Amino acid sequence: MSTGPRNLMLAFASIAALAAPAGAQVVVIDTSRTDNLPIGQGQLSLSNATVQLVNGNLEIVFVPLDERVLRLLTKDSYLAMERLLAEDRTQIDSVASISGVTQPGVALVSFHSTAPNTRFDPALVTLTFHGQQFRPVGWVPLSPDFSNQQLDVRQQVQALLLFRRDIPVKEDFTLSYLAATNDDWTNRLTRFDSERSRILGRMRQRPDTGHR
Repeated sequence: MSTGPRNLMLAFASIAALAAPAGAQVVVIDTSRTDNLPIGQGQLSLSNATVQLVNGNLEIVFVPLDERVLRLLTKDSYLAMERLLAEDRTQIDSVASISGVTQPGVALVSFHSTAPNTRFDPALVTLTFHGQQFRPVGWVPLSPDFSNQQLDVRQQVQALLLFRRDIPVKEDFTLSYLAATNDDWTNRLTRFDSERSRILGRMRQRPDTGHR
C-alpha cells in the first residue's frame, strides 16, 4: 500500500515529535509482556511501528503502544511513548474500567484532514486478525477538539484508542477504516523478529546487562 499524499507525513511528524527527549522523570509502565527485552537496546525508528491509512480526505496514523514492539525502538522513541502512557494512565484505567476491560490494548492514533469539514469516527478504526474484527471500546482524547469529530483542512487531532485485548503485534493483522485497509504489518514481522533476536543475542553475550 502506498503511503498516500504528502500531507500524511505531517500527521506522522506530529507523532514523531513526541520522541523528543524531555527533562522530566519518566515512569516506566510495569508489564510482564516485554518478551524479556531490556529498555534502550532497540534500533528501530518509530516509523517502523506506524501504520498509515487514507480514506478520502481523511488520513490516519496508527501506532500500537505494546511493549513487545516498543522495546524494539530507539530509547528516545520508547521513552516518549511510555511517557505518554504514564501521563494518561488514570484516564486509560477509567475508560477501560467503564468498558469492563482490565488490560486493554492501546494505540496512539492521529486523524488528519486534507479538506474542510471532514468528519471522522474513532469507533470505525478496526483491527482484523484470526478472522475476527475488533473496534475500540473507548478512547482518551489528546487534542481539545477531538470530541467534535470534524476537522478543518490540515487540522489534526490525536487520541489513545483502547481495545478489548492486546493488539496482536506479533501476528498478522489488518487495520481498516471504512473502505481503507492496510495489511502491511505482515511485512514487518520479519524485521521485528530480527531486531528481537539481535537484542537477545547481545544480552547473552553480555550477561551482566540489567533488565528494567
